[in-house]
Amino acid sequence: MYFGKTVEARIRDAELADAAKVLAMLEALDEESRFMMLEPGERGLDVARFAGWLADLRLMQDCYLVASNGDCILGFAHAERGRYLRSQHSASVVMGLLPRARGRGLGTRLLGAIDDWALRDGVSRLELTVMVHNAPAIGLYRKCGYFQEGVRRRSLIVDGVPVDELLMAKLLP
Repeated sequence: MYFGKTVEARIRDAELADAAKVLAMLEALDEESRFMMLEPGERGLDVARFAGWLADLRLMQDCYLVASNGDCILGFAHAERGRYLRSQHSASVVMGLLPRARGRGLGTRLLGAIDDWALRDGVSRLELTVMVHNAPAIGLYRKCGYFQEGVRRRSLIVDGVPVDELLMAKLLP
């Protein structure tokens, strides 16, 4: 339910029982946003495989959070740490919010929860990529302490057009 500029939503760990709802939200994001990695219909996951992937994340002590409003999943944030001794202190972050949930503080809350997980689990570097023309996301990431480290030139093709991505990172104590 929406109240003014805020959304009543809970930020929480994704549960295996959420798999169908989270997958439906991801597929809606693929349809509704041109800023996500996957094209509509490209995800190719069924609920059982997605639930298995969530279970594997838990075993690896990675993080998958959802923003939920009742039974509705509005967005997610996922952080996956490096697999080797030299990179276990670093995690790659991916985040997405349904368009109707943007601009209402959920992105800030999701990234704050990722920070909490990182600090609790010994992760001192968070990194992500964002398309250079996604100004709202870049503003959010900067507000949350991420800084630009570089540009990945022509790293994606969106609607037949090459797109650059910014590489951004946040260093934690």
